Amino acid sequence: VNGIIILDKPKDITSNKLLQKVKYIFNAKKAGHTGCLDPIATGALPICFGEATKVSKYLIESSKSYHVVFKLGEKTNTGDSDGIVTDKKAFTQPSKEHCESILKSFIGDMEQTPPMFSSIKVNGIRLYKHARKGLIIPRKKRTINIHNIHLKNIFFDSIELIIHCGKGTYIRSLVEDIAAKLGTFAHVIKLRRISIDVIKDHELITLESLKSEQNYNRLIENYLLPIDIAIESLPKLSVTLTESTNFKQGQRIKLVLNSDYNTG
Repeated sequence: VNGIIILDKPKDITSNKLLQKVKYIFNAKKAGHTGCLDPIATGALPICFGEATKVSKYLIESSKSYHVVFKLGEKTNTGDSDGIVTDKKAFTQPSKEHCESILKSFIGDMEQTPPMFSSIKVNGIRLYKHARKGLIIPRKKRTINIHNIHLKNIFFDSIELIIHCGKGTYIRSLVEDIAAKLGTFAHVIKLRRISIDVIKDHELITLESLKSEQNYNRLIENYLLPIDIAIESLPKLSVTLTESTNFKQGQRIKLVLNSDYNTG
């Protein structure tokens, strides 16, 4: 099986467990997801099968959009509502103007400390394994990029945002940093990955849809996307038939960039 499906991940299941379920449905020997979603999160989770795993990096590195709602005044050990409340802090409901001013300060490149409950490895051990033991391990800050933050709603004790960001962004950590500038704590209570830039025009598929399809050929035909969708956004360069043949045979070809070549 070679190709890609874009799952609509349901809540309260790990990305890996969902991967195993889909791998079984497609009877696939080789498969992997391209960007872990927390159990609390829903939304776009691409699964690459077979040869498609070779282009998975383009999905991992693509910018993504998230719909998030976070509760003010409470900090949890996981950064979301799946965790235990570890601290509380009084707050006043921020005005729209104040909130938008704070959000603007996060646009662009910034340094972010990954959360303890994450799959990042430190000395060969994933951070969440330390976190489950109650340990806090020093983590290196990472440079991330926030393209845009849209303020959707301000409720009495929560805020709703649409975030468009670069690879490696932890929304839970971003929410905590935003809350800190608002003078309080916060944790995520709803998170959905709306889209992934390089495949944003493709439909999300539910696990129930895959399970309901009894015919394997129809399963492949109706749900499996071609490998090319992961690289459609890359610059393109036209070559002659001779150059194409030589390149496929492992030979070097000399390319001269000019107006005859399509680089867009």
